[in-house]
Amino acid sequence: TDVCSLKKQYLFSEKISGAEGTKLDEEFQEMERKIDVTNKAVAELLSKSTEYLQPNPELSDWIHV
Repeated sequence: TDVCSLKKQYLFSEKISGAEGTKLDEEFQEMERKIDVTNKAVAELLSKSTEYLQPNPELSDWIHV
């Protein structure tokens, strides 16, 4: 699970139970944002790497190795 889904789960639990939400400081929120951005970048990089390592077979006729 990612940080965003865990956060949604906690917010839902707090809403159902009537508990006051946990206050997060700015440093934590900035770190959370950076983790989300990094996670998205890594996922995109993996996707692009897979495309690069598995080239389109239709192009193999004019690509000479």
